[in-house]
Amino acid sequence: MSDKEDKLLVRRDTLNLRRKYGRTQRVNVIERDAFIPRGIEEDIKNDILNRKAILASDIAVKYDIRVSTAKNLLDKYEEEGLVEILDPTLKLKIYVPTS
Repeated sequence: MSDKEDKLLVRRDTLNLRRKYGRTQRVNVIERDAFIPRGIEEDIKNDILNRKAILASDIAVKYDIRVSTAKNLLDKYEEEGLVEILDPTLKLKIYVPTS
């Protein structure tokens, strides 16, 4: 189990969508890991505290994790009091570190 906690699984593939005539379309598929390794979680926490505003998608792209996993992590940090939502009425959740 500790082996899984230390590794980050990201699989990248390129699919060719064939057509009868003309060019084929290439689609890049990226499967990201659903779990966050402990070392990366510490890096994310330090990065969050140094930013002015945080989005779940920004964290997901930077650290190659799923957006849903980043949302769960930000919700956990909100319960701990590390971050707070900028405006709760917005559909897009923008988090701000507490000072």
